[in-house]
Amino acid sequence: MRITDHAGSQNGVHGGAEADLKEIVIGLHWDPPEDGVSVAPVDLDAVCVLFNAQGRVLDMIHPGHPRSADDSVIHTGDSRTGASAWDDERIFVFLEALQPAVSALAFVVVSATGRAFHEARGAFCHVSDRVSEHELVRLELTPLWGCSAHTVTTMQRGAAGWKIVTDAQIVQGDLLAELRTLPGKNSPPNPAQGAVKLPIVS
Repeated sequence: MRITDHAGSQNGVHGGAEADLKEIVIGLHWDPPEDGVSVAPVDLDAVCVLFNAQGRVLDMIHPGHPRSADDSVIHTGDSRTGASAWDDERIFVFLEALQPAVSALAFVVVSATGRAFHEARGAFCHVSDRVSEHELVRLELTPLWGCSAHTVTTMQRGAAGWKIVTDAQIVQGDLLAELRTLPGKNSPPNPAQGAVKLPIVS
């Protein structure tokens, strides 16, 4: 994973300083199977999970629930083949429009059919500034052998803005179970009832 933001680099990884971020986009891309290979395309989904200060899920934006109630988070639509030359799925987040109750965001990629990321050719996800397209975070998914759900990054609201958090990347526990049972891509979300552990930012 490569993390890049306004904080500068240390040991080749750029840390998560609070930055003047206003609008971001999460882009997910993967390639369909090679010509002549008789295997079904891998179906990946980009998901944005909204948390309150207690770590409880307020909303999940995904292909089956593409917009938050206030349109501060918008999913552009489902891809089931990875056939796009650019991002196959995108989520736009308008940070200044988020409700005050939203204290953290998690950007997650999940395999809709449970197939592992290493079965998807050229799969990666990035988080970028929406206006400049400057890449803040990039995660190569195909090398994640045997993994079918992974947090790309988390963001937490601070006094000076939103902070990118670089640890606790693997989806686990209640949230993983919830993401793997997202209802049919055409039903309203079913937010987790319990708290989900998020990294603490000092």
